[in-house]
Amino acid sequence: MMPATETPDYHAFYDAAMQNAENRVFHLLHSLEWQLHTEKKTGCIWSMRCNVMDNYIFRYEGRIPNRSCAEVSAMIHPQGLHRNKWDSQSAGVRIVEEISHDTSVILHKTKGRMMGLISPRETLDLCRFAYDPVDGSRSVVMVSVEHEKSPKTAGVVRAQTFPTLLMINPLGDGVKITSIVQGDMYLQGIPQSIVDSLMPKGILNFFDDLVKYADKDDTKVCLNRNLTGWCGAHLEN
Repeated sequence: MMPATETPDYHAFYDAAMQNAENRVFHLLHSLEWQLHTEKKTGCIWSMRCNVMDNYIFRYEGRIPNRSCAEVSAMIHPQGLHRNKWDSQSAGVRIVEEISHDTSVILHKTKGRMMGLISPRETLDLCRFAYDPVDGSRSVVMVSVEHEKSPKTAGVVRAQTFPTLLMINPLGDGVKITSIVQGDMYLQGIPQSIVDSLMPKGILNFFDDLVKYADKDDTKVCLNRNLTGWCGAHLEN
């Protein structure tokens, strides 16, 4: 009798994958090798050549005035009511599976760019959210994984997210945003100079969209909504 086909137990890999991702991003956070790449009024980008992959890692730092960590986290979180109102690069976000109270597998979709020269892309990411009750700060670490409930979509390139970090910390009358991003967009036939410029432009556009949305007087944020990993923190800070 032939043995039944075994289904991969993806959960067995998730803890190790997330532990490695967390170790990686917090090591990068304190690295002394960052070089200033782009400086704008709304935020700055630093870059570092990756010593593992043949691409760059980017770090963003910016400030959102007159908003709390709770408000900004509600604007960013995929389970919030705001992400689709301001993220001009997003083609949708879907929770594939909630692994635990603070960890989910999330499918992120992005629109095509450069008048169709770059086709739509998606990433399937393991995301762990954290909340510090002392100061109200939030963070999320992401890394690409596989999941049986989200096979690759025909005609859509599945890019890869290397260990990535987003931190939301209180700063005076506003919040400080820190992000470390590294990914592989799988761009074939595109000059390397263009490839190297797309990631920082995309990061700046993402946070510029967020800052503009947060700055609108008519942007009202409902804090009475549970968010994976930030549940119980939504009414504070």
